[in-house]
Amino acid sequence: MPNLTISIKLMLLCSFGSFSLVCCQESSSIDSNTLPVENENQEEAITNYAPNGYELILKDDFSTFNAEHWSKGLTHDTDPSIKMIWNRTTGGEHLLNNNYAGYLQDENTYIKDNALYLDNRKETIQGTDPNRSFEYSTGWINSLQKINFNGTQKSVYIQIKAKFPKGDKVWPAVWLIDDSPNRAWPPEVDIWEYFGKFFNTKHKDQMYMRFIYGKWNDKKDHSTPIDNFHQKFNASEDWHIYGYQWTSTKMSWFIDGEEVHTKTKGNEVPAEDWPNKTMCLVINNGLLEVVPEGNTQFPNSLILDFLEVYEQN
Repeated sequence: MPNLTISIKLMLLCSFGSFSLVCCQESSSIDSNTLPVENENQEEAITNYAPNGYELILKDDFSTFNAEHWSKGLTHDTDPSIKMIWNRTTGGEHLLNNNYAGYLQDENTYIKDNALYLDNRKETIQGTDPNRSFEYSTGWINSLQKINFNGTQKSVYIQIKAKFPKGDKVWPAVWLIDDSPNRAWPPEVDIWEYFGKFFNTKHKDQMYMRFIYGKWNDKKDHSTPIDNFHQKFNASEDWHIYGYQWTSTKMSWFIDGEEVHTKTKGNEVPAEDWPNKTMCLVINNGLLEVVPEGNTQFPNSLILDFLEVYEQN
């Protein structure tokens, strides 16, 4: 009889494919009530890892570029006085600072096959702001004064379905910055910040989860990397769901529903430095200025299939 059960499970695996986890639960018999039933919400059920008690408040499936959610580059699309804080000496409207090698171009941000692409491209560009020559271009978006929230005041959970580029020089990120009227830096939450090679070190293929706090001239941070990120997750080829939860006492990171890191108020982050500001999203591809191309291929893309924001009820 045990052999018969195994045979039935193997046949179900062939018949139902992605539903094999449901069919292969330990049992000496098959109950028809456990068989999967296809429905239009099945994909949503599989990819939704929001915590219990959280309600979806925003979703972008990137079927089009939604200007109600995003502006391209570093500034607000209709009010240029609303902008990210770039380095006054080395940065400008198309470059945050001289840590980056790519000149920001709107055309590097586009929709293809119902997904958002942010490209790094190898090309010679004569920049206007800053006014100098560049060897690369890149794509960025921001949600300044469009999508923002304060997880300390009301807990939030964000998840994206994404593919991250790989290569020594790449530096893509999904992060949060201050979006309050008196915008300041820090704080900064680097939800997912990937380094093909971490500056002038021997560290490669690392995905960082970090919080930068303190004052601009005395910044501190708590950083935790996932080592061998692409080696573990094949993240440039395979879609994964990347989640981030921010509450009044902790920040937690998830990949495909599994918690991979937590920062706790009063432990990893001093209680007085816990973020309590309205913050918005920045999503960018990028290239590190000090890192040689090495094995980097061009063009390369940070690709997002969807983004969702949830709030606790």
